[in-house]
Amino acid sequence: MTLIEFRAINFPDRFIRHRNFLGELTTKDRLGRDFQFELVKRGKGLVALRSKNFPKLFLRHRDFRVRLEGPNGQNDQLFLKDSTFALVPGLADPSAVSLRSFNFPDRFLRHRDFSLFVEPRDSPNFALDATFFKQPAAVIIDEG
Repeated sequence: MTLIEFRAINFPDRFIRHRNFLGELTTKDRLGRDFQFELVKRGKGLVALRSKNFPKLFLRHRDFRVRLEGPNGQNDQLFLKDSTFALVPGLADPSAVSLRSFNFPDRFLRHRDFSLFVEPRDSPNFALDATFFKQPAAVIIDEG
């Protein structure tokens, strides 16, 4: 299993993570596994972000806020759609990536006030806020 981290292009010391079951953008702290995700293929160019330390949970949007959740039952189609993203060239830098919502293709995962949302391109900072460097996760030797 390859673990990935997503570093913000416009705040290079901040990474996508889950905290209190919400998607956030923070600097790294002792809870290093909160920043690590496995990319689960969901189709050509489509992925889901599975949490390393909560392997039954994925980043998904609900009410356009990014949360760490699991499905409500085996055939939760809304969860599958809400937790699926297209990895596309970065809106602010094509060497990075942006995550476009599968079921709302006009919306991208972006940070606003260091919280994660799925929103349309609606502000001058949007491209920067929705672009991340995808990189191998740091190896955690000692979480203490």
